[in-house]
Amino acid sequence: MHDTHLLRNIFKYFESQEKLSSRKIKRVHFSISEFGSLNKEHFLEHYKQATSGSKWQDIEIAVDSIPFGPELEITGLEFEVKMEADKSEICELKENKS
Repeated sequence: MHDTHLLRNIFKYFESQEKLSSRKIKRVHFSISEFGSLNKEHFLEHYKQATSGSKWQDIEIAVDSIPFGPELEITGLEFEVKMEADKSEICELKENKS
């Protein structure tokens, strides 16, 4: 099925982007052409089925309709904020507890 193949490629892309950024995807922005074979409801239905029970199920999805252009396009990714303490801050915290 076309949708299954399409979603498999989307998930591979998510995987590669998380690996590159070392952060989890929080939100994905898609655009769908009004003149393509996909519509927002159809895409979201298949997306939700494909992500159910997977690591992708909690990602927020934003879908915009565009008058022309690619049938489906990922137009943006938002990642979770990575909170890392500086090593010197960790050392200071350990010293203050002593």
